[in-house]
Amino acid sequence: MNFKNLLPVAAVLFLMACNLTKDVEIDLPEYDRQPVVECYLEPGKPFRLLLSRSYAFFDKLGLDSTFLENTLLDGAMVTVTYNGQTDTLKNQLTADLSPVKIFNYVGQNLVPSTPGTEFVLNIRLADGGEITGATSMMPLVPIDSVVVEFSPDIDTLGRMLTYITDNQNQENFYRRLLNYSSLDSFPDQDFLVTDRFSQTALIAFGTGYELAEGDTVFNTIFHVTREYYDFVESVQLAVIGNLNPFAQPSPIKSNVHGSANPIGIFAPLVYDRDTTIVRK
Repeated sequence: MNFKNLLPVAAVLFLMACNLTKDVEIDLPEYDRQPVVECYLEPGKPFRLLLSRSYAFFDKLGLDSTFLENTLLDGAMVTVTYNGQTDTLKNQLTADLSPVKIFNYVGQNLVPSTPGTEFVLNIRLADGGEITGATSMMPLVPIDSVVVEFSPDIDTLGRMLTYITDNQNQENFYRRLLNYSSLDSFPDQDFLVTDRFSQTALIAFGTGYELAEGDTVFNTIFHVTREYYDFVESVQLAVIGNLNPFAQPSPIKSNVHGSANPIGIFAPLVYDRDTTIVRK
């Protein structure tokens, strides 16, 4: 018997067997949607908050006229207490266009910038559920300088180094954003970092040799709380987990609590931003 002639036939049969499939139906438990709170305190801007509902992984996100109605949680009583006074946020859909951000609760007073100011958030939902959170204003960490260096090998391409001075007497957390051309563009860099990686007070954030003369670059350095750091990191891990069917679910680390079983963040958003046009 000629076994050499049988090998191709066996290979074809093996591949055909691998193509066998079987549909399996899995009964998933009903998802209990949760209130989602995002309240970022930007010094010098009104108190603003986005209150919405979470969606299950397989829910359809229809972008028809009912999308906002199904997503936003309206009819809540929202207050922020600070410095012995309370600001009640009005249920009003509003937007900040640079970069684009949407809110459905806004106050009349401006957020004070004094570091250490304590804020307490209280929300009573239309169904009686309660949400609370607390945070403190962070000090601004300014950008010291932005330096453009052109490659010694390809003199038409440059890199950018952004320097800040870190207070090494305490643990600090930062978020770095780098946008090209527009603040609404997808960030070329977006990452969280602590000052534990640095042995000196001077911290540098850099790019590769990828910039051309005339490019516009937006450098943004956020000085954030530990709670904000943990929240954003957990959201990023959850997104990665959802893209990997073999990954373990990653819970969202929130600093808002209450009988409404919320998820979300209540934190200051203190940042310095530099806009640079690349020149030789």
